[in-house]
Amino acid sequence: MNRARAKFSFRNRVLVLWVSAVFFFLMGCNKSAAPLNSANVLFVNGCADAGSVSVKANSISVSGATGIGYLANSGYKYVTAGTGVNLTFFEDNGLTPLASQAENMVAAAHYSAFVGGIASNPIYIFTTDDLTPPAAGNAKVRFVNLSPDNINESVTANDTLIAEGIGVNTASSFYEIAAGYYVIGAFDPGNKNMVINGDSLVLAKGKIYTVMLSGSQTGTGITMAPALTFINNN
Repeated sequence: MNRARAKFSFRNRVLVLWVSAVFFFLMGCNKSAAPLNSANVLFVNGCADAGSVSVKANSISVSGATGIGYLANSGYKYVTAGTGVNLTFFEDNGLTPLASQAENMVAAAHYSAFVGGIASNPIYIFTTDDLTPPAAGNAKVRFVNLSPDNINESVTANDTLIAEGIGVNTASSFYEIAAGYYVIGAFDPGNKNMVINGDSLVLAKGKIYTVMLSGSQTGTGITMAPALTFINNN
């Protein structure tokens, strides 16, 4: 009798373990699988006085792209690809759209949508993100100008010029640079005394970064002064 019970109990344990393994395998597959016909979009809030923002695509809230604080980003989120997909940033404390534009997006491609400037005069930038890995031992970095100052900016990593004369509402191409420790700075080529120093940054091998300028030279306080923010794209 005891032997029969032990045999039954053993079979039950094996069955439970088998069912659990199948369940977690299927859950893992579902978690990693991208929705059909979806693009990957990174939403970034660089609008100095807008507070937190949320995003809708064709009037539908983008999952994971809500309550994005100043200088923060959503990470890449799935958005249904297609022609004329309307992306709209909203201030979380109001119903009026902050910035809106229709974009063409291809399935499986990567993009970034930035809102910058100030709430009364917002800036919107949409980029196609080339996330092709850099050469061995290198990193990739680009610059996005979201300042309302209407000044062309150049950016250096130590003594290496990685972007030159990038106007407001504009993003540079990705620049490959040897991985290592760098101090990032932005300056107006017409007035090199106007330097905006960012934090030191380790550019890691194989990684891709965005350097974002927000705020204004005439602004004061944490949310209005010029700031360089670093974003990891991969």
